[in-house]
Amino acid sequence: MVSRWFLTVALMGLLTALGTAQTEPYKLNPGDQIHILVVDEPDLSGEVTIGPDGFIRLPLIGSLQATGLTVDELAAQIEKALRQYIREPKVIVNLKQFTPLARRVYVMGAVKAPGAYPLPLAGPTTVFDAIMLAGGFTENADWERVRVFRRDGQMQTVNLRNVQAGDLTGGGIVQPGDVVWVPPAYIQITIVGAVPKSGAIVVPTRATLLDVLGTAGGVTDPSATVRIFRSGVEMLSVPWTKLVAGEIPSFPLQEGDTILVSVKDVSGVVVTGMVQRPGMFNLVGKVTLLGVLAMAGAPLTEGRPMRVRVLRQGQEILQVRLDTATNAPAMNELAMELQSGDIVAVEPLTVRVTLLGAVQKPGAYELPINSRIMDLLAQAGGLQPNANLFNVSVNRKGEVLTLNLARLWEGEMEQNLELQDGDLVLVPASQRIWVTGAVQRPGSFDYRPDMTVLDAISLAGGPRSLEEADLSAVRIVSGDTARTVNLEAAFRTGAVSVEPIRPGDILIVPERAKAYVFGAVARPGAIGVRTGDTVLTLISNAGGPLPDANLSDVVLVRIVKEKPTVTKLNLAEAIQKGRLDQSPPVQPGDVLYVGRKRRGSGWEDFARIIGLANSVALLTYYLGR
Repeated sequence: MVSRWFLTVALMGLLTALGTAQTEPYKLNPGDQIHILVVDEPDLSGEVTIGPDGFIRLPLIGSLQATGLTVDELAAQIEKALRQYIREPKVIVNLKQFTPLARRVYVMGAVKAPGAYPLPLAGPTTVFDAIMLAGGFTENADWERVRVFRRDGQMQTVNLRNVQAGDLTGGGIVQPGDVVWVPPAYIQITIVGAVPKSGAIVVPTRATLLDVLGTAGGVTDPSATVRIFRSGVEMLSVPWTKLVAGEIPSFPLQEGDTILVSVKDVSGVVVTGMVQRPGMFNLVGKVTLLGVLAMAGAPLTEGRPMRVRVLRQGQEILQVRLDTATNAPAMNELAMELQSGDIVAVEPLTVRVTLLGAVQKPGAYELPINSRIMDLLAQAGGLQPNANLFNVSVNRKGEVLTLNLARLWEGEMEQNLELQDGDLVLVPASQRIWVTGAVQRPGSFDYRPDMTVLDAISLAGGPRSLEEADLSAVRIVSGDTARTVNLEAAFRTGAVSVEPIRPGDILIVPERAKAYVFGAVARPGAIGVRTGDTVLTLISNAGGPLPDANLSDVVLVRIVKEKPTVTKLNLAEAIQKGRLDQSPPVQPGDVLYVGRKRRGSGWEDFARIIGLANSVALLTYYLGR
């Protein structure tokens, strides 16, 4: 009763101390939504979301880093940037919505509701506070060895029993991204051999070897030797008589240890397959199948499906499946005694693979045997848009295999590697972008966090020409999605374009649809065609007619159903009398011929012009197919 009263008083003191702690201002994170008010400048005001790179993008200013600043610090930065455009600007920044993902703390282990919890905005949060967010300790929690794993890789062990003694620090302050682990106050030990109660038992964390043997009912043969195995490695071997005589120092036990109480020799038992220490074992005492699996380091406590086979004199005498649903008959089979020369084969029914990098759900996956890379990616929800398919690596027992998954779409199925147990697959995030199409230097370029579409096209030397490149329909391909942006105004008028791109994006600057102008024009050749262009527009884009151009003698050739059709036009009447039928719309692939003024021009000249235009049109049509 006194201890409970004391704990209540201590907790009240802790809450009082934290309530009077100075409130730390919130610092902005990626994904936060903020409202920016520039006084008397409504066009510069509005709501902005901080991008994944930590920057915001504003009119006049461009990119500005916001992550790590308070709203007042960001307002000061915006005012400083606006002073070159506005006299004495006044800026107010308000936080509209913060991103809880950026302020999460992870609480795991012996707590009532393990998971990820957003940290409160007001005031610091202690380790004890974080555990209270997760519902508090469970009954078997170890208060004295709470571990905090920091984002910078550091680990700290704290004793929260001190809170009961009046310590108001609560184990120190946690930061966003920290992991708080509350270990259980009990550990599970496996004991086999010459004891009345073999199998897995649960004991207190500080239990001694004699405590465990007592829980198992003691030792049935005084001549027994007690051996402790940890992850397949023998940690201790001591005669039972010396142990009970107190001649052996205390040995701390750990979760997953195996205790073998042996009384006779069994030599030459071979263990192969999915174990940490495959090989031949010369054992002492009554050795069961469960005991030898534990000594060889088989993952008995992971609940992983395995098939265990026992071979004796070349014949299979036992086969048993081990998984989380292992039943009583299976446990009886694991208690079978082994003989000299037995072979124990441990075969996985699944492969456990770790997938990291630019995928939707990185982590550890358990897949059926014979699974392949694409099966793993499907389980992970697919790739992120910035995934670099050209350089996927598989770390397999120290050997690194490199795959080009892009070749899978070209039919190279050997790139779809079959997975093995323990593989580590890394899909790197590309830090490059690709620019292709009607640019000066198509290729790949280094990505910068604040890069825009205009930056990327500039790295590629810019468009080959404003007439040839269709800047109104630039395509941005991100993974399996694509969007179209119009950059025509940015290039022709100098308007600012801040369309962002991400690592791995592919920019395609398409060529304009083309028609062809020949004859008496300033720049004969291929001319880009846009919707609504007419014959007069086409001639204008070709530099206009020459002084000796005969605008009443213009020939338009168009391929219709693989056959050329010829139309004679009088552009003089279109210009002087507004006859639109003499300047019809043009289409990609059209060929226009503008004749010259000549004396005595007649049917022969007209036939020659039509023949020339037909030949050019047919050549253009068939070469462009």
